[in-house]
Amino acid sequence: MIKFLHTRIRVSNPEASIAFYQKIGFELGEQKTSPQGNQLVFLHLPGNEHFLELTHSPDYKVDFPEDLMHTCVGV
Repeated sequence: MIKFLHTRIRVSNPEASIAFYQKIGFELGEQKTSPQGNQLVFLHLPGNEHFLELTHSPDYKVDFPEDLMHTCVGV
């Protein structure tokens, strides 16, 4: 059986992104730095097994792809 596990979003300002997701009910989990130097932040919604991963790469310019339509979260 296939399971949906998480969504990863690249962000340009991790602190502002964390604050936004906490305002809508996400809880902050683990934060760490990857071997490549990327800041990784994990957030979850109580009662959900899926999690949201925010990634900040200091040397990467965040640019939204044209075909990214939306992400849906029920609140």
